[in-house]
Amino acid sequence: MDLKAILTKLKSGTALTAEEMAFLEGLKTVDIDSVKDFLEKDDAGKKHLQSLTDAAVTKGINTFKEKTMPSLLEEEIKRKFPAETEEQKQLRQLKESQDRLAADYKREKLLNKALSVATEKKLPLKLIERFLGDDEETTLKNLELLETEYNSAITTEVESKFKENGRGTPGGGGNPPQDPSKMSDDEYIKSRVQEQSKK
Repeated sequence: MDLKAILTKLKSGTALTAEEMAFLEGLKTVDIDSVKDFLEKDDAGKKHLQSLTDAAVTKGINTFKEKTMPSLLEEEIKRKFPAETEEQKQLRQLKESQDRLAADYKREKLLNKALSVATEKKLPLKLIERFLGDDEETTLKNLELLETEYNSAITTEVESKFKENGRGTPGGGGNPPQDPSKMSDDEYIKSRVQEQSKK
């Protein structure tokens, strides 16, 4: 039965058939209870209600994320990590300064130890700072490596000179020894080469 055709008949004043009258009487009026029944019991109604609910929840979540959540996060961050007071700032700066001084003292102590060992082993002092480690043990290992490589280089140079010039005269004259601490690295290496060649 076509409801539009029945409405057209009614508007034009044409009489309705018994069948059309029965159809109109069978129509329900829309009220809150009938809508509720449709949404809760009918599959199409349930799907429509679910889509409306999902849309409302999604909108609520997005509104919460955009408007409420940033301020809640900011409050929580302020609560857990309060702004630094002037006293806390000064304490932090003092601690940083103390840490720097401790690190400088440790480095100075390592450097003094390294210079002492290097002087004892007659290693070039200008290079020592580059061989400092994080602690004394590492620094000493670095100096051992330097000593090994340095002595190896001197031996190689001495042998090379012997091959070029021969052994020379034993007990021959030469320049008096200089103070190693006043020599440049090149002068020191040359003096060591000369000492080795005399042995």
